[in-house]
Amino acid sequence: MRRPQEGSVSVLVLVLLTLLAAAAGGAASLLQVSLRYLRASEDASAMRRSLEREADRVLAALAADPTPGSDSPLDPVWSVLAVPEGDGVALELDDVSSALDPNWVQKNLFNNTGLASLLRSPEAADELQQRREDRGFSLDLPEAYGDLFAEGVLDRYCTAYGTANINVTDEFALRTLYTLRTGDAAAAEAFHARVRQLLREQRVLRPDELQAFLGLGYDALYPVMNAEPCMNVHFLDPVILTELLAYPALAVPHPQESALAILESRTRSELSGTELPRLIAAPAASRIYQYLGVVTWFWRLTVAAPNARLELVVARVPGPLGEPARFQIVEERYGRS
Repeated sequence: MRRPQEGSVSVLVLVLLTLLAAAAGGAASLLQVSLRYLRASEDASAMRRSLEREADRVLAALAADPTPGSDSPLDPVWSVLAVPEGDGVALELDDVSSALDPNWVQKNLFNNTGLASLLRSPEAADELQQRREDRGFSLDLPEAYGDLFAEGVLDRYCTAYGTANINVTDEFALRTLYTLRTGDAAAAEAFHARVRQLLREQRVLRPDELQAFLGLGYDALYPVMNAEPCMNVHFLDPVILTELLAYPALAVPHPQESALAILESRTRSELSGTELPRLIAAPAASRIYQYLGVVTWFWRLTVAAPNARLELVVARVPGPLGEPARFQIVEERYGRS
């Protein structure tokens, strides 16, 4: 792996990482769930305030989920989405984290599964890894990686809103992320050495080991860097689900049967964190459980009226031990037509 002489990273990515890291520490300057406190600007029209009130209702329903350990289309928030209060308003909520994130994904996931078909060439996986080293991360996937993926793949199977699970994220991307967030290149190298030791030992880092593993970088890195499942099986595309289960290194004994069982079960009921392993039936130490879980980390909420549109990206921020997660607005767009 060549080290770049100079690196760059999308300003938006840095803002996103900063917001999430600060949210975990409870900084008072953060955006609040309620949008009514976000806008004091002169352009806060009646239409905008109306859309913000609709968004408030949805965010409140997300926060009040009676099963906070699992997110699925059966949660009460979907009933709120189906009945907007405003005339002509349409509400849409999408899981935008349960996909492949080109900023984090390991090249072996492409090289050793059918996901290789998502790339334009056999060399693209190596180029993806090196490009992140040379240019940094990006939220603009088509601009940063469009030439590496087959047509339509980035829109359908990829996201820029993934979290970096230490157990399944590219080791060099982890090192870069550590450097960006802490500003300490020497500490990042020491961290990278610890990651490599995990890989050599084929050991999975547990959530309760994360703080000690990250050391002094913990406050700056968590929760963007974590040891939690990064994709929600309730919303994951069947192609990615099937290929992950069939990845030989993850030791799923009957991948096709497991994929069918998950796809069928998610249409009937909400899967819990204890039910999912029974459907997968892989060894407890398998990294499949680092990919697949039942929680969504980023949502996109769209509130659309005939002549205006409000779009938010909302992050799930884990609370302190024993406390529920919070939902943090990390991106907002508003436009009139």
